[in-house]
Amino acid sequence: MQNKGRGSFISFEGIDGSGKSTQIELVKKYLHKSKKKVLFTREPGGTFEAELIRKLILSKNKKIKFDDKTEILLLLAARYEHYKKLIEPAITNGKIIICDRFIDSTLAYQCAGNNELKEFYFQISKPLINNFEPDLTILLDISPTKALERINKRKNKNKYDNKNLSFFSNVRKGYNQLAKNNSRIQKLNALSDKNILAEKIRKLIISLLK
Repeated sequence: MQNKGRGSFISFEGIDGSGKSTQIELVKKYLHKSKKKVLFTREPGGTFEAELIRKLILSKNKKIKFDDKTEILLLLAARYEHYKKLIEPAITNGKIIICDRFIDSTLAYQCAGNNELKEFYFQISKPLINNFEPDLTILLDISPTKALERINKRKNKNKYDNKNLSFFSNVRKGYNQLAKNNSRIQKLNALSDKNILAEKIRKLIISLLK
């Protein structure tokens, strides 16, 4: 990934309410000032087709109830569209990509604590995107209690925003386990002052891009 001429891929992760959107906006302002070739995207989504799948996955329609493996397949379908049509070409052209959620979200949200689902995910995911991983993942860690306080203040909510404390506790455990096993994942305290947190994130990005 760090070969000359190739770009860099940075993902932001965390449970809902961790402040990803705020920090990504601050990174956006910083990188735009630097005049680097930067692309901001998200998952599920990032392309027209993937955004259609996103609407289906995040629908609040109570009649829509996917099996766990079906939801993983939908996420992987959206990711493949995203990877082939946007990520891979941009990386090849030397761009920096900042992505709101990527592979770790699927593992933490859909597979945490379930080895059968993890095996199912890896069996399909690895050949689908050629073992592609971010160069750097910023994990904003927050207690589920604090996260829910933030979520409850939101006006527009998706189906995950209505999950309970137990659900987010399990997702957080999944993220922490991933962070222990992956050096690319840098875990930061999401409750830090937002400007201090932004400076730590900038330093990690600068270090990667040197």
